[in-house]
Amino acid sequence: MFEGAGVPLIGMDIACLILVGLPFFILTPQHNPFKRGFFCNDESIRYPLKEDTISYQLLGGVMIPFTLIVIVCGECLSVYMSRIKNQSLGTKYVACVYKAVGSYVFGAAASQSLTDITKYSIGRLRPYFLAVCKPNWNNINCKPGGYIENFTCTGEKFLVDEARLSFFSGHSSFSMYCMLFLVLYVQARLRSEWSRLLRPTIQFFLISTAVYVGLSRVSDYKHHWSDVFAGLLQGGVVATLTVVCVSNFFEQPVGPVVCQEEEATHTSLQEHPANGNHYGST
Repeated sequence: MFEGAGVPLIGMDIACLILVGLPFFILTPQHNPFKRGFFCNDESIRYPLKEDTISYQLLGGVMIPFTLIVIVCGECLSVYMSRIKNQSLGTKYVACVYKAVGSYVFGAAASQSLTDITKYSIGRLRPYFLAVCKPNWNNINCKPGGYIENFTCTGEKFLVDEARLSFFSGHSSFSMYCMLFLVLYVQARLRSEWSRLLRPTIQFFLISTAVYVGLSRVSDYKHHWSDVFAGLLQGGVVATLTVVCVSNFFEQPVGPVVCQEEEATHTSLQEHPANGNHYGST
């Protein structure tokens, strides 16, 4: 994917991208998660409702532009410095940016679709579920250790449905996907000798950002720790598979591009060192 040029192949890329993102675009607007019950003595879902430290809007508004800017600038700089030998038709800049950004968007769509499929299929209750559900306890026969399935929430329906989407953390999976994608991108592009410490320093802060986003979801009572761990793991796996299987970051040669004509001339001179030079003849 993203290897060819021309309208038909670009159309196929777009079609694949739409198909991969289809579960996300279908499940999110419906907002109808699996209805799961709860145990009467479950203390993990009795936390209060708090404001998000990092909202969905803030996460997407920062992560997406930041990642795209790094990728676009990195590809343009690599082409300018002749670090990428690109054989695609069209300009090198457009071809390289198209492939890199296309790989990132494809993986992001896959990550979000997997996240939504899991969330809406499992319907795990968030730590603040009871605070927004506000069940009528007078109609519930709550015995110690008893599992309650037949209950009615008196709270706002949207908040109640949102409180059923705990596993796994979408914040964690998306932030880890973006940050690990950039970690691998930096590893592939920043290979100069002078960057041997700069590269891991950048990568450290990228991973730390993703981890902080995940941990904030636990402290905000939006997710259980296992939700965050699973989200970070999913985002990391998808980012790794995207870079290894979809992109060609580690396949493209890094270093000055040598023209074929120059290579041929150099080879010819090596094979016939005395050709046209009387000093080499006997």
